[in-house]
Amino acid sequence: MTGKLKDKVVVITGAARGLGRAAAKACADAGARVFALDILGDEVATLKAPNLTARRMDLTDAADVAETFARIEREAGRIDVLVNNAGIIFFKPIEDTSVEEWDRLQAVNLRGPFLCTRAVAPGMKARRSGAIINVSSRAGQHGGDDESAYCASKFGIEGFSRALAIEFGKYNVSVNSLTPGHPVHTAMSEITYNAEARKIWKEPEEMAPAFVHLATQDASGIHNTYVNAWELSEKLRAEGLA
Repeated sequence: MTGKLKDKVVVITGAARGLGRAAAKACADAGARVFALDILGDEVATLKAPNLTARRMDLTDAADVAETFARIEREAGRIDVLVNNAGIIFFKPIEDTSVEEWDRLQAVNLRGPFLCTRAVAPGMKARRSGAIINVSSRAGQHGGDDESAYCASKFGIEGFSRALAIEFGKYNVSVNSLTPGHPVHTAMSEITYNAEARKIWKEPEEMAPAFVHLATQDASGIHNTYVNAWELSEKLRAEGLA
């Protein structure tokens, strides 16, 4: 994948672990200047590459998000690609879900992508160039037992993505949502997957080609699509493009 993202500036949230970490490494390997963001500052700081900068950022703090993105634009000159990856999950019956738990999950999974996208919108629209990748889930299209909060956030991401695609498409900016499409081994799945899913899970790095490919797109390419990361990555590998 080396060189595919040469001269691109990529920002990835939730980059300390799992899919976000794998995507950050892959984009850096593909030549991008990567800003890896996560509230887990010590963990994200262990990401190392010559063209990668790791920073702590709290997605639930609007001022922190605005300040972090403004600083990146000052340092890098622009942001070409935004990957809204950060997310949290819990499983509880609705009657056992506290208001604080509900609000916290929506703040990370849905309000965070809003804040980050709002921060990159003026620059992408002015340059008429860019790509936004919103990490979604099967839970964005299907309900799950004791998953009302998580499903609400991912169904929200789907609506958010479809509306953004219309808004940003006029400026040649691609917007897509990305579901793993296959059980994937992450810190989140270690607490959510059953034994059968653990037998077949893939490592996050196996999904990374999909992130790189979507980062190369504009509105004339893959756009306004619910993308299966596993299927796209397998296709790219089969074609010798990953």
